[in-house]
Amino acid sequence: MSILAVQVFIVALFALTCGLLAFAFMHGWLGRAAIGLFLIALAAWVASFVVITSDLGNADEFATCGDGCTVTHSATSAAFIGAPLLLALAGLAMLVARGSRWLRRTRENHP
Repeated sequence: MSILAVQVFIVALFALTCGLLAFAFMHGWLGRAAIGLFLIALAAWVASFVVITSDLGNADEFATCGDGCTVTHSATSAAFIGAPLLLALAGLAMLVARGSRWLRRTRENHP
């Protein structure tokens, strides 16, 4: 697989995740969805870190494999690079969920 495929996958994953978080926001589930996203992204990052450090299938060479990249290299790089992006997105979603809750309570107390 090429580096372009990994980049397209990460962008598509980000767009899909944004859409799912927008859907959760419209239905009032943003806090739960953000926590779920955080846990899934954390598990993916830890798993990719373990694979990289254990040198399973030469996964530690994902940055320098060039044209000889295998599926293991591509999956490891997508998880290792994409997971922090999703962690940041989960943090933003948690802030939005908390902010909308605070705003709703403020409006109820001060009509």
